Amino acid sequence: MSEMDCETCPSTSPLQVVIPETKEISLTLTQKAKNMLIDVMGDDSDSALLVDVLSGGCSGYKYDLQIIESVDGDEHFELFVDDIHVYVPKTASSLLDGVEIDYEEKLMGGGFKLNNPNASKSCGCGESFR
Repeated sequence: MSEMDCETCPSTSPLQVVIPETKEISLTLTQKAKNMLIDVMGDDSDSALLVDVLSGGCSGYKYDLQIIESVDGDEHFELFVDDIHVYVPKTASSLLDGVEIDYEEKLMGGGFKLNNPNASKSCGCGESFR
């Protein structure tokens, strides 16, 4: 077995890391979303909603909503939206600024829906955007 000669491997361009723009953020909650979050969180004043985006989905990004206890404040924006404690990672702030969080009842159950003015395109399932 012979060793490969590195000069025969095609060269690739260097990997470019894009650091997302960090900006102050505003979010809104519909009354249905607020009611559902209050039901889910209960009277636990330590609970908060984490609103984030992840790489993936059929359009490039997908939403990630979690009920959490606390996060590192240096890495996240901390908001109070209609008395709901919300955290948004600073790295996701430019993608989530101006988002409206809604809750929809569906035939097979309900779910949160994000209306995002920053999305240039979203997929049919409504969980992924670009």
